[in-house]
Amino acid sequence: MHPTLQLLERHDAELHLTPVHWFDLPEPTQLTKPTDLAFNLNWSVSNAATLAQTQWPCAPLNILFYPKAKERLDWWLNVIFSTLQSGQRLWVVGENVGGIKSLPKRLEGVFSCVKVDSARHCVLFEVILSESFQGHEGWTSYQQGDHTIHSLPGVFSAKRLDKGTEVLLSILPELKGAVLEFGGGAGVLTCMLAEQPKVTSVTAVEIDLLAVRSSLKTIAANQLADRATTLWSAGSEALPEQKFDFIVTNPPFHQGIKTAYGPTQGFFAQASNWLKPRGRLIWVANEFLNYQGELGKTFHSVKVLAHEKGYKVYQANK
Repeated sequence: MHPTLQLLERHDAELHLTPVHWFDLPEPTQLTKPTDLAFNLNWSVSNAATLAQTQWPCAPLNILFYPKAKERLDWWLNVIFSTLQSGQRLWVVGENVGGIKSLPKRLEGVFSCVKVDSARHCVLFEVILSESFQGHEGWTSYQQGDHTIHSLPGVFSAKRLDKGTEVLLSILPELKGAVLEFGGGAGVLTCMLAEQPKVTSVTAVEIDLLAVRSSLKTIAANQLADRATTLWSAGSEALPEQKFDFIVTNPPFHQGIKTAYGPTQGFFAQASNWLKPRGRLIWVANEFLNYQGELGKTFHSVKVLAHEKGYKVYQANK
């Protein structure tokens, strides 16, 4: 069990009696009641319908799990306090190693924090609005060549083109037909792929809801909505049945607390299933990461296209 949930278990009596809404719950738990609602930024079958929602309602008690990407804290507070009613409460719980102890200082001046409990190297705070709150979603934008990139907080490539994608684009061969992109981030690579003259369509998949919204806004801003789109999905789970000519990806890799490779490993393991005969998988990764083992016997050859700036670009042929 996640340590934050172990801390919350100490308040099981209150959680049992009070309607609760859970925000970014790290894993399923028996602490949630059938009448509770959970809103997560990572895709799952149970929360897939939340993509269209711009506001999520609050309950008498609302519990936010301290985000690993700290810049997302303001975004979450904006979402929650935009619907929080008088008498409704907000708890924020997190691990010490994730920086939860700094919460009172981070919120100083706008919110006050009351420590509710601590255990399992975690802290539970109640956050109270101390003055008029004027929230904002936190959109940022920048220019990448001729493209305008829009992003919400904590999204990959939110502020600039990352080195891995830069290396990938520098040697990317001419593509054609239908292209699948795994992990679209803010939509930089998505736009570059869609503008290749022989590419007919680009379908990007993203597990993170804010990345989906960012990518869709980027695609629209660059007038590419007729050739590209981004779907909210954990790997290929919500991807329609379709075969592609190419898969191109800078696969998700996050350093931090309990780095999770599951969706990426699962995607590589089944990548061949989404390719047409003689289709190709092209990806870039930190030079110390090895995803080749997930390809199994489904590709007849794998080669390195480039190795520079600490990254390798690979191509696997079906």
